[in-house]
Amino acid sequence: MQLIDNLLRLISIADSENGYVAELETIPSCLIYKAHFPGNPITPGVCIIQAAGELLERKINRKIWLKTVKNVKFLSVIIPDEGKKIRYTFSNLVEEENGCKVQVLVSDETTIYAKISLVFSYERL
Repeated sequence: MQLIDNLLRLISIADSENGYVAELETIPSCLIYKAHFPGNPITPGVCIIQAAGELLERKINRKIWLKTVKNVKFLSVIIPDEGKKIRYTFSNLVEEENGCKVQVLVSDETTIYAKISLVFSYERL
C-alpha cells in the first residue's frame, strides 16, 4: 500500500535552501489508524519512515528501496486529527551511483515528531 494519499495526503513539495519540503495532511479514516491503536490512533513509526521514502522517490524521480536506517529519533507521536498538517523537511541529500542518503525532519509548526537519517539503494533493473 502506498502511504502517500492513503495515510497522508500530499499537499505540496517545494525546494528549500538546503533541500526540499513536503507538506502533508493526515487522513484519519485510513485503515492503518483504525488498527494502530483503536480509539487512540497514532501514526506508526515505520509508516513515517516509509512515507519519507515515497516522498524522496517523487522528488528524485527514481524507484528506491530502504537499505539502512542510520539513525532515528521519534520525539513525539503524530495523532491523526482531521486537518492535521505535517511537514517533511529533507536535507543533506547525497546521490551516489548505487543509491542516496538523506536526513529528514518530520514536524509541524510547534512540534518535532522525528529526526531520521536514511540510506536508500536505487531499484535494480
